[in-house]
Order: sequence, then structure tokens, then C-alpha cells
Amino acid sequence: MADTETNARESNSREAAAELRIARVRALGSHDLVAVVTYLLARYPDTFPALLDDALSSVSPKAQAED
Repeated sequence: MADTETNARESNSREAAAELRIARVRALGSHDLVAVVTYLLARYPDTFPALLDDALSSVSPKAQAED
């Protein structure tokens, strides 16, 4: 029983941390988003590009604003 409660607390903690990260990313402007991605590409050149490609293939691009 204790293991189940511990696992539930850990899961809730991970979900809360993920939600906080999502909120922080959504609050960034375009320039800052580019800076974060550039940092991650430079910091993790062996793993991040594949992760980024995978993430990008799972989302739809935003529609281009018409001038």
C-alpha cells in the first residue's frame, strides 16, 4: 500500500513539474524560444536534434499570419 501511495505522490509531483515547465515555455516570446532551442542544440548535440525532430513531427505548425 505504501508503494502505491509513494508512486501516486511521485506521479503527481512529476505532473506538477511538467505543467510548470509548460507554463514557463508558453510565457516565452519567439526570440526567447529560439534562444532556448539554440542553447539545447548546443548543449546536447548528440541527443537533442533527434528529440526536437520527433517533437516537431508530432505537432502541427501554426498557420502563417496573412499580411
